[in-house]
Amino acid sequence: MERDFVFVSPETDQEEVAQLVTEYNYLALPVLNSGNVIEGIITVDDVIDVIREEATEDMLKMAGAGEDEDILLKSTLESVKTRFPWLLASWLGGVCALWIIGSYETMLQQTVLLAAFIPVIMGMGGNVGTQTSTIIVRGIATGHVNIVEISSVIMKEVSIGVIMGVIYGLLLGLLTYVQYSQIGAPLMLALTVGLSVLFSMFIACLVASFIPIFLYKLDFDPAISTGPFVTTAIDIIGVLGYFIIAQNLFSTS
Repeated sequence: MERDFVFVSPETDQEEVAQLVTEYNYLALPVLNSGNVIEGIITVDDVIDVIREEATEDMLKMAGAGEDEDILLKSTLESVKTRFPWLLASWLGGVCALWIIGSYETMLQQTVLLAAFIPVIMGMGGNVGTQTSTIIVRGIATGHVNIVEISSVIMKEVSIGVIMGVIYGLLLGLLTYVQYSQIGAPLMLALTVGLSVLFSMFIACLVASFIPIFLYKLDFDPAISTGPFVTTAIDIIGVLGYFIIAQNLFSTS
């Protein structure tokens, strides 16, 4: 008789059951009560439904579209009520970014070309941040992210951000220098956009890996962080870093 085996209780969360079946590749799990008496079994076909439901719920949360997989069946007003709060976070972030850009209006008037690179700086940070937060959230959900070793998880993602930031920063810097070599201080402009891409992608990976783990530690669903909150924070910090770098470099030229 085998005495050491994996089992669940009637109170075990369905997501935890799905993780156990996925981890051990079992076709069924016994359900034991507090007296170790078998109450029934959970088969793999039951777990497949749970995995699909949980994955759909996470994707909807990450997109800021609620958590009900029947969102398409809801009325227009119900859908607006569900999605409005999440978009409000993006709107507030956009207003903050607008305020930051406006506060550097004098510098933009002196170096108009700086404005042309704002979408690139924000876009690269936002994209790599979305990648990182999606990987972290799914890793937490599937158990592939070891929460005990938080520092190593964050350091890995930050390292990825730095490496990609160096590559894309160099590419954009070289392109800028060649494209605008006829204007005044092309080297400063190239350094500004190159360093800003590096900073934006570094801070994006740091924020996007830290926030989901932090929320998970506080017993909140980390999926809610991936959409508006992470991308909005990255946009604000990225554009602020861009102007601070530009101000410092151009003031010394």
